[in-house]
Amino acid sequence: MKIGIDLGGTTMTVGAVSNENEIIAKIETDTRSDDGAERIIERMAQLTQKVIRQVNDNSITHIGIGCPGMLDRENGRVIYSNNLNWHDVDINKKLMSYFDVPVYLENDANCAALGEYKKGSGKNFNSMIMITLGTGIGGGVIIDNKLYRGKSGNSNILGHIVINTDGELCTCGRKGCWEAYASITALIRQAKEMAQEHKGSELFRLMEREGSLTGRSIFAAIHKGDYAAKQVFNRYIKYVSEGIIDIINIFDPQSIVIGGGISQQGEFLLKPIREIVEKNIYCGKDVMPYITASSLGNDAGIIGASCLNEY
Repeated sequence: MKIGIDLGGTTMTVGAVSNENEIIAKIETDTRSDDGAERIIERMAQLTQKVIRQVNDNSITHIGIGCPGMLDRENGRVIYSNNLNWHDVDINKKLMSYFDVPVYLENDANCAALGEYKKGSGKNFNSMIMITLGTGIGGGVIIDNKLYRGKSGNSNILGHIVINTDGELCTCGRKGCWEAYASITALIRQAKEMAQEHKGSELFRLMEREGSLTGRSIFAAIHKGDYAAKQVFNRYIKYVSEGIIDIINIFDPQSIVIGGGISQQGEFLLKPIREIVEKNIYCGKDVMPYITASSLGNDAGIIGASCLNEY
């Protein structure tokens, strides 16, 4: 048995994972990042101990942690994580003080990609790219059955390819990044702007009634056939597709796996993306990868983290 930990700025989840990469038990709690690194790691250890007691199995072989930010994997350090407000935290060393087993550390997006590759939608491919559409855009790249990390270990910043020079200001400081157009944050911004332009729309009525818009309410309006919401959707799909086209042109993967809550839209989301991508990638259908949705959801990061000893 092994342990996979998905540590995020909002929640952390600890899972016990079998050697067949099945989650046996898991516990989720609020991260409470304001508590500081020491308290968070202590709570992480307590959750791990609780999971071990649940499955009644002390024979864990190792622990893997998926964590956002810039990492020193070799020494098990979080150099910097803005989501956690951590600077130079020896997370592996601290967690090993609770458990006498090896601890592995990796970026959370890479862990999600590994999880889909090992057990989810990417399991039948030797090269796949995971794209997570959420507050930002994250990603992980598997090439020839290996996790690609780059020379410094900080590759796969997929959300910050530029699709519109001098376009929308991105949180990274550049303008026109894919994340500024195709993240869920961007979708909500675009929907709010459209609602203000069309005050007779369902989109505007939802915004007025709920005080704001969410991805869920936007898609509710889209599925109702609201004209303003459909305009937002059609434009958003083009933005998502533009980034995927660039990624395919660079990596030529066998598969693209789309994650994040929006992936639950299934074929409603995927079909128009495939059509735009196939029409615009450099070699057309000859290099068209299999584009699908994540099948593991939030479990991908746990499973991927538990497999870090292999990578």
